Amino acid sequence: MLTLACVVLHTLMVLHGVWWVESTNQTATLEPPSTNTTVGINSTTAYDGGNNTSDGGDNTDHENVAIQGASRYQGISGQRCFNKETEIETRIIGGQEAWAHSWPWQVSLTFAKMPACGGAIIGDRHIITAAHCFKRYNKAKFWEVLAGKHDLGLREASEQRVRVAKIMSHEGYNTKTKKNDLAILRLRTKLTFNQHVRPIDIWMKPLEPPLQCTITGWGSTRENAPRVHRLQEVNVSCISNRACNSFYRGKVKPTMVCAGNAKGGVDACQGDSGGPLSCFTGTEYQLGGVVSWGVGCGRPKRPGVYTKAQDHVEWINEKLVDASDAGFDSEATCGKVQRTRCRVQPSLAELTLSQEDGRVQLGGVTAACKNSWPWQVSLQTTEDGVNDCSGTLIHKDWVLASSHCDTRPGWTVVVLGGHDLYDMTVFQSVMVDEVFRLPEEGGLSLLRLSSSARIGSAAIFPVCMPDDATQLDDSWSCVTTGWGKSTAAEDSVNADILHQAKLSLVDQAACRRSWAGHRLDRLKDTHLCTNSAGSASCMGDRGAPLFCQKNGIYFLFGLFSFGSRRCDPDKPAVFSSISAHRQWIQNVIRNYKRNI
Repeated sequence: MLTLACVVLHTLMVLHGVWWVESTNQTATLEPPSTNTTVGINSTTAYDGGNNTSDGGDNTDHENVAIQGASRYQGISGQRCFNKETEIETRIIGGQEAWAHSWPWQVSLTFAKMPACGGAIIGDRHIITAAHCFKRYNKAKFWEVLAGKHDLGLREASEQRVRVAKIMSHEGYNTKTKKNDLAILRLRTKLTFNQHVRPIDIWMKPLEPPLQCTITGWGSTRENAPRVHRLQEVNVSCISNRACNSFYRGKVKPTMVCAGNAKGGVDACQGDSGGPLSCFTGTEYQLGGVVSWGVGCGRPKRPGVYTKAQDHVEWINEKLVDASDAGFDSEATCGKVQRTRCRVQPSLAELTLSQEDGRVQLGGVTAACKNSWPWQVSLQTTEDGVNDCSGTLIHKDWVLASSHCDTRPGWTVVVLGGHDLYDMTVFQSVMVDEVFRLPEEGGLSLLRLSSSARIGSAAIFPVCMPDDATQLDDSWSCVTTGWGKSTAAEDSVNADILHQAKLSLVDQAACRRSWAGHRLDRLKDTHLCTNSAGSASCMGDRGAPLFCQKNGIYFLFGLFSFGSRRCDPDKPAVFSSISAHRQWIQNVIRNYKRNI
């Protein structure tokens, strides 16, 4: 019986009761009894601006696509794979050796060649783990990541060894309270994804009883025992913070989650620190937490305590962006921002009512750093050169804009690389050659440029496009940007300087309730809603985009459609969904290429 707990070091995962294996030609895939979904490898479709290609294998570099899917690792993230030649009999998971290579996001972190902690892959160049692993030894040059491992005592054909380039521990980590016990490692070279090495996404649902998750790792199987060579796994049940605090006398913070068994016997232990708490959604595993602390290993009323990943999504996303090399990632084809000395991060835009005169006031909007949104363009006219709307560069020859922006061939000029509209020191002006409008009031226009954008400079770079199946949820960090005057923020926003603000998402049901009796007939399933601060009457730009990022890559999820005319705090802003119209965008670009 495997006993896994969390004291100084942590790392294990959870399984769900009885599992069985279903054979295929190449692999065996694991299915929970409660679902009919086979967990296996799915192909990912990438679009290069004209050719539809199917991702035939697992080694695809998901950054090398001009217009790529919103989940960079969709179809492999959180998916387990099993070699049918090894252990295909029915098993009951409850503390034992794992199937070889069946938890492909699990990694071992070694210090000076010695196993020290666990971690989880969240990107081809990023590992998430615990900050306390680096409390004494925090020099990256001494650390190495082992991926694709099962037996640490053997040299395995599936293993990948990568040196650590940078250790980014949470700035708010408290060694006494264990709060914010998280760290992100940036690797010197990319991992190659295959059936043995895969990433995992963040769990965004509540971590509450009776949810069961899995802990995995190479730590001790009993308290004060030596580590094991082969990866272990055990089921643990989530425990409410109220119940857990009755055991730990109030030491469990809201950003932590307890998992185990009140009677003891299942837990993480020494050597497992930083490892993943993996929870099953019904189709894939997602990261619920990171092994942080506990008392002893598997003791009664002393469950393991984990740092919640979902409560640190914004910090994780910021670190993935900040970890980029100076300038652009040379292999990125979209969605990467330049690293500059300017460190002004977008803040959440919020509307409040003035107690003095009852006027709506907009807070959280700041001037963007120069070149921080290289896909943002200004749509102007040949007559006066005044900004009419914002547009978004999605391809070297194409810009996407809201259909209510006044765009016409030979009349509209696209200004790329702009920041201050009256101080265009670095920019490119291109005439619009053709305009394609989405039929049936779809809210989008595709603008064909008369000459290609000079992509690759610091100021001009395309954004990525999401897949039509991508689900936008709170694990994404969303921003809107634009130019223009806002009466609600006239004291803080210069209309001629590109400004920025974070927006929070509003679900469709709540959005419909807010618009009931007003423009409800205009609200479609092809719309996205955010908090009211995203409206043009608040931000000042009637063509404003909605950019969202995960894993350090930005995607265009929406273009402003409609909102309150008076910046009403009770009326959500409504954006046309890009993923809902992705097929139309692809068809227009593809057909144009065929006809020239």
